[in-house]
Amino acid sequence: MTSLFAKAAFAALIGLGSMAAVPSIASARDMGVQIEVRDGYRHHRPHWQERRACTNREAVWRAERSGLRGAAVIGRSPNRVILEGKRGYRMDRMVVANRPGCPILRR
Repeated sequence: MTSLFAKAAFAALIGLGSMAAVPSIASARDMGVQIEVRDGYRHHRPHWQERRACTNREAVWRAERSGLRGAAVIGRSPNRVILEGKRGYRMDRMVVANRPGCPILRR
């Protein structure tokens, strides 16, 4: 009878021990090494170096996305950029603001 009791106690001890090990095994999944390499100021600009104008390339891209084919910059001022190109079979002009993102002022 004592050997039966000893075997049952041993089985219970193993069962409780395995239940205590389950959370530690599950949390071991989150253990890892993360390496982060930073190159200084490569991926962002300070706020005082923000883009303040619409470049010619951005203006032409905006015009071509709006349907003006073969767009070219024909004039610039501090407030606007004037583009010319073909829309259908006729020449057409488009004006975009000289701001970041080149918002369209007139088609």
